[in-house]
Amino acid sequence: MAGVNLLLGLPTPLEGIERHLVGDTLQLTLEEADALASRYYEAVELHLRGCGVAAAGDDDESDDGVVPALQFALRLFNAENFSGELSPAERTRYGAVLQRFGGVVVKSGRHGAAQVDEGEGEKHEDEEQRESAREAAAGAAGASVLSSSSPVLASVQRERLQDLFLQRLLTADGEMPVATLRLPGLLLAVLAMAKAELVPGAPLLPLTSPWRLRALFRHQLCLSRRSNTIFLALADCVDAVLRQPSEEQTVAMLLEVGHVQSYYHRRDLAKETFETAMHRSGLRVEETSMMGVRTRWQQHQLVQMVLNATSRRPVPPASTTDEQPKTIMAERDGHDLLDRPRETPEATAESVAPLHPEDKAILLALCMDIRNNNPDHGLTQHHMMIYIERLLADPAPSPFMVRCQTLLMRARLEARRNRVQERAFMQLTELVDQYSAARRDPTHEVFGRTASAHFYSVAFPPIWALQREYADMCFEETLYKTALDVYEQILDWESIIECCKKLDKRRRCESLARELIEKDPLNPMLWVALGEATRDDAHLWKAWELCGHKMAAPMRALARLALDREHYDKVVEYFDAAVRINPVFGGDWFALGYAALRLQRLSRSGEAFTRVCQIDPSDAFGWNNLASVMLRERKLRPAFNAMSQAIRNNRRDWRMWQNYFRIGCELKEVTETTNALSIALDIAKRQIQLERGTLELFVANTIAYLKGEIPGTSVDAAADADTHAHRSLGTLPDENDIRHAPVAHTIAAGAAAGDGEEEMADLVPLGADVDLLPDAAAAAAAAVGMTAEAEAAAAEREAVLDGVHRRHADRVRALFARIVELFVSDPDIYSCAATLMRFLDGPIASFRYRQKELRACEQKDQWCREETLFSRTVECLQAMEADLFDAFAEAQEAGAAGASEPAHTGAASPPTLVTGEALQQAVLHGFKETHANIKGALDAAEEHMAEHAAYAQLRELATRVRRGVQEAKAAFD
Repeated sequence: MAGVNLLLGLPTPLEGIERHLVGDTLQLTLEEADALASRYYEAVELHLRGCGVAAAGDDDESDDGVVPALQFALRLFNAENFSGELSPAERTRYGAVLQRFGGVVVKSGRHGAAQVDEGEGEKHEDEEQRESAREAAAGAAGASVLSSSSPVLASVQRERLQDLFLQRLLTADGEMPVATLRLPGLLLAVLAMAKAELVPGAPLLPLTSPWRLRALFRHQLCLSRRSNTIFLALADCVDAVLRQPSEEQTVAMLLEVGHVQSYYHRRDLAKETFETAMHRSGLRVEETSMMGVRTRWQQHQLVQMVLNATSRRPVPPASTTDEQPKTIMAERDGHDLLDRPRETPEATAESVAPLHPEDKAILLALCMDIRNNNPDHGLTQHHMMIYIERLLADPAPSPFMVRCQTLLMRARLEARRNRVQERAFMQLTELVDQYSAARRDPTHEVFGRTASAHFYSVAFPPIWALQREYADMCFEETLYKTALDVYEQILDWESIIECCKKLDKRRRCESLARELIEKDPLNPMLWVALGEATRDDAHLWKAWELCGHKMAAPMRALARLALDREHYDKVVEYFDAAVRINPVFGGDWFALGYAALRLQRLSRSGEAFTRVCQIDPSDAFGWNNLASVMLRERKLRPAFNAMSQAIRNNRRDWRMWQNYFRIGCELKEVTETTNALSIALDIAKRQIQLERGTLELFVANTIAYLKGEIPGTSVDAAADADTHAHRSLGTLPDENDIRHAPVAHTIAAGAAAGDGEEEMADLVPLGADVDLLPDAAAAAAAAVGMTAEAEAAAAEREAVLDGVHRRHADRVRALFARIVELFVSDPDIYSCAATLMRFLDGPIASFRYRQKELRACEQKDQWCREETLFSRTVECLQAMEADLFDAFAEAQEAGAAGASEPAHTGAASPPTLVTGEALQQAVLHGFKETHANIKGALDAAEEHMAEHAAYAQLRELATRVRRGVQEAKAAFD
């Protein structure tokens, strides 16, 4: 096979391993591993120069070039880590390469390799013993399974130590590879060839080479966390590819670039790259709808969202030899959920045109982009699902990895849906099981799965990431024992500790770490795990010394312990050290920002949360905390913008909506705060915390908006400024300009749209939120020679604005009705409602809410003995007195005609107005009731409050109310 000879001629990465094997332990520090890796890269580079290997172009695949060697090596590496596990026959076939780079070669016993190919699937007895010993050596009880004198165990232990040695050489920025990585030596050889330079400054592979990008990205995927060094190297490759002329950018390369950008959370750039790939491919995508059903038993047709997609390029003929992953519980297997909506359950599934394999990968990328750019919500998942349904319904077979990615994304989307949760779990189990040769036909070969030209076009995870996802699902379903077994296989220490807590096996994690330390005593990660399991700082400081202060994990663990102990100064110190080593891990920045915020170091906290949002723009809590920092610094507008990003990424957290509401109130964002308060009430119900000051500010802003004193949003403010600019120039906007066209009919047609009214308000003509008095309007018209048509248009705009105000008043009235219903014993709520209703419906409506406020005040324990509560009651009675005297004056002015109409508002279901004699009797009865309430308060508080100023104020209030009773009787009797 092309490239094998070049691979076999490369230096082996096992050179010098004997110096670091002491007995059955590995003695290798990170500094020594870094030096060995550099030495190996130099050795490979010198070898390639000596062989006369020429510089490779982007598409150079000559038999004697470096690209075929890279292609074969990556195929072999992917076969072990991304698409399955090599069968015994394949290990024998490629045994020379595996042995050269430290891989495991399974011997087939006395009968040779032919016995494996002939096939009964039975292993030789010593092979079974070797396999069980290898699994035991990688697990928790490795050294105690077989006798130490067993030659099979000694061989397996040697292989395991070789893997540990080679994995250590792959460490970057202190981030070590995952413990279950296979063929690390082969990946080292791939990286050495990808980074080699024929002469200084002249790389063997150009930055635009896809193989350079693939090698570096595979290295990143094998590490436990993101590495800044690899990120910078990949960034150079991505920039070089995107700088190429458009005709040289292939669809496959654009997809790979987009996946790299998405992995590092540059989702805006990834979206642009995926869309470029779609345009380059000619794929046509249409999201549409149809009337139909989604299940076998559904009787009534409903509107169903579907995706139509067609390829411009011809679809290659289907291969009869390509393997397909097993689809669990599909429609053809009898599942009652249809693969794709259709008109009736009995109707034949609509035929769709086959898609090109690259177009299928594009659809998967676009589906992932929907998740990246939308909040985690049921609607988002439904939107993504239509892409998966289109791919599942496609008649053309998909490449193996494309089909696996399709099934994996469907399982992820269905994991939270009760109807198909079982199918999701079984599908994920099937995808995990296909990796293990022990769980499938041992004669089944997997190397062919990596032959597809579209292998790198999808973001299918490596085996350990898929196993972690499976374990996470088990953990969520309370299958803690199963989850723990998987976590132990991949040595996910944080999850192991959590599972041990759930199972009350806290010592198990410690014993596992100690057993592994016996074999690898210089591994800093094992000491970190031991320190986290025992919560002992000494183990973490030992890890810090072992890594030569070049690994962030010990500092992260020390910072987490300090955070639990609330030693925030130490948290900042330790996380500062961690992010200096590896600055691309968002979790460190988040905890650093939180600790700095607790210490009131606002500048440092703001920097940290800014980095969180840069690394992962979808981190809603990062945006929320950044807004909190800005709010404390009184940067209100940036804080409001940050909170808008937070709720964009998490629309189900009522605390974020409440924060958005508070900041918006200070900025006088009337329509935004009304919407935010409504949504927060929908989510939180009685959990929401409504502060009196914020609610009073909200009411004041609403009244000012309804009066026309302030605009509804900042957009209106800009329009207002533009209007004043027009007036100062003595001109008005051109009526023929589409931006100023009257929209009264549009809004009238949508009057029943409910929550969509704010969007319609944006259609109000420029400057329509500025109310002119009739005289001022006439003067302005005369000044510019306004025609009769222009006057009619201006009147129409005024009517539109009045309608907007009326609808907003109705919405706020309904909103307060909900609030009052939820908080029946909070006097502050009634106080704010009374202030609003006084403006909307008059003083008698306000008085009714004040009566409820008084009852809520007097329900407080010790209200007549505690000064603050008593003062609050007096404040309420004073407001009641003011409402009554205003209503009395209004009744006198109106006489028998009744009270005047409420200002600026006409509700869809307005409160019944009290008029004529009924109004008079209401005022008289109100005075009497208020006087009785004051007298009762004076009697109840006399013993404890007689010496306080509030009591004297109440006595004066009683005198005024008594006079009001007398005046009302004289006026109305």
